[in-house]
Amino acid sequence: MSVPPAMAQPPTRQSKEHAALQKLKDEELLARFFQSSEEGAFSVLVTRYSALVYGVCKRILGNAADADDAFQATFMVLVKKGDKLSQPGRLANWLYGVAIRTANHAKSKRAQRTKVERKASEMPAKSEVCDMTYEQLWSVLDEEINQLPQKYALPLTLCYLEGKTNAEAAAQLGWPEGSMSRRLSRAKDLLRSRLAKRGLTMSTILLAVAVFARPASACAPQALLASTVEAGTLVVQGARLSDVLSPLAAKVAGEVALSLTAGYKLVAALVVAAASFFLASSVVVWQITTPDQIPFQEPPRPSIILPPPTAGKNNTASISIQAPKSYTDRLNAIRRTEDKTNVDSGESDKR
Repeated sequence: MSVPPAMAQPPTRQSKEHAALQKLKDEELLARFFQSSEEGAFSVLVTRYSALVYGVCKRILGNAADADDAFQATFMVLVKKGDKLSQPGRLANWLYGVAIRTANHAKSKRAQRTKVERKASEMPAKSEVCDMTYEQLWSVLDEEINQLPQKYALPLTLCYLEGKTNAEAAAQLGWPEGSMSRRLSRAKDLLRSRLAKRGLTMSTILLAVAVFARPASACAPQALLASTVEAGTLVVQGARLSDVLSPLAAKVAGEVALSLTAGYKLVAALVVAAASFFLASSVVVWQITTPDQIPFQEPPRPSIILPPPTAGKNNTASISIQAPKSYTDRLNAIRRTEDKTNVDSGESDKR
């Protein structure tokens, strides 16, 4: 007797909700996570960018244990700062930059602890370029891509670090596909130029084969994803980093998040200082260009002269107005001259 094939299990409610969340944009997932601490929204974000973040951490740190700590620290920085992102729709580029900063910070902490100088990301001499490993090459590329303007760094991040097609990357950013192709081509040219300044003299073909033909992705362990999602949900609900992370990951996440806050405060202070300087300069220039005017002095009210209350043939009104001093002085001088003339004339008649 033949056994019928197993019937497909109907999708559960949880799987339906997860599928619906996967269709949401980054900014929508962030809003749901920070407004209601929805673990599913954060889980989708962690899964969506796990390869990007883990690849950076693994290339810079070189071993799985350190990469795991930096991976979790990167997403904890997102938990701390994600509700204040000015462009949440460009989360991929933001996470890429934070992952580089976090991994380098973790590397520095590990070096201080072990007293060992690790220089894997330093650029070798020209004669050593051909001996660079794939990880060393991408460590240099991570630094250079992070220095490009966003409109060029984003295509490289999405297409070569996440492995998306031009059409998928264009749809995510809301760009026309033709614009994506042009910016991606320009981004490659800029990157080659920056690499040449650092001593990388490989030909365009060799660079394309060694780097661009091979996406820089890395698969994070499922256990790491699950623990990161759980830790992020607890932190957004008020837990301390030290309660849910390893000591190194907690310290790195806290210090990187604090450095981002300090950077924002510095920019805000510079803006306020510039505005204050502009306002002060404007007042000084206005006072210099109008020296005879007293600022903010209310002008005198004009005098009002009313006509007689009733009209008539002989109805007149006399108004006495004080003449200016210059006019009275001139009138008195004329009178004195006339009086002197009259006196002189009288004396002549007597003679």
